[in-house]
Amino acid sequence: MNTEQDIDDRERSPSPASNRDGRVARWDSHRRVRRRQLLREARKAIHKLGPQASMEEIAQHSGTSKSVFYRYFTDKAGLSQALGEFLLAGIEPKIAQAAKSGSTPQDVVERMIDVYLTMVQRSPAIHEFVTTQAGLGWSRTTNDDAPTASLGHFADHIAALLISSLRSVPHSFEATSMDDELMLDYWARAVVGMVNSVTEKWSRANAQGDGPSREVVVSRLTQWILMPLQYGP
Repeated sequence: MNTEQDIDDRERSPSPASNRDGRVARWDSHRRVRRRQLLREARKAIHKLGPQASMEEIAQHSGTSKSVFYRYFTDKAGLSQALGEFLLAGIEPKIAQAAKSGSTPQDVVERMIDVYLTMVQRSPAIHEFVTTQAGLGWSRTTNDDAPTASLGHFADHIAALLISSLRSVPHSFEATSMDDELMLDYWARAVVGMVNSVTEKWSRANAQGDGPSREVVVSRLTQWILMPLQYGP
């Protein structure tokens, strides 16, 4: 049976120019598929073992060797970054769809927050792993503005999504102080920061079986977020 190392060695061996492009394409495809598989396995391992699981423990739980994880992700921070990107790539479309289905400002905000908190509630361990392992951070890279490149870019996209979604709902910003584009942008970013901060605290309490329910947190956050739209400064 061909092992992953056997495939790696063959792909690195000299070959005629006519075969090289095809081999490279096949190897790139193999690596993409294998990388996604490893991320799915790592997610299961961290969910069960907790955010402090070592690379060796994650690999063992995934049924492979530590060297395979190091080859694909370099180190634990690299795995944290990659897993965070993998999760954000899946959650942003869901948040966008939730926002699109809202018919009032309250609906829009509640649905967006609930999607995010539901993901965190399903596995506080994974949430802690991708936000505290020096991997997926808030710093924005200069050469990549994809929403999954960092939590900072993800926040940028969600803030913009919040504004555009509310603008599609009649009367969201009428009779409020939200008539200045810069201030509106600051407000949306403040919303993202507040939700993230509350979620961090709530997630830790949730992991210990303490704290309010997700529904209560969503409701309270929605009230606080919408206050400027109702009362102005």
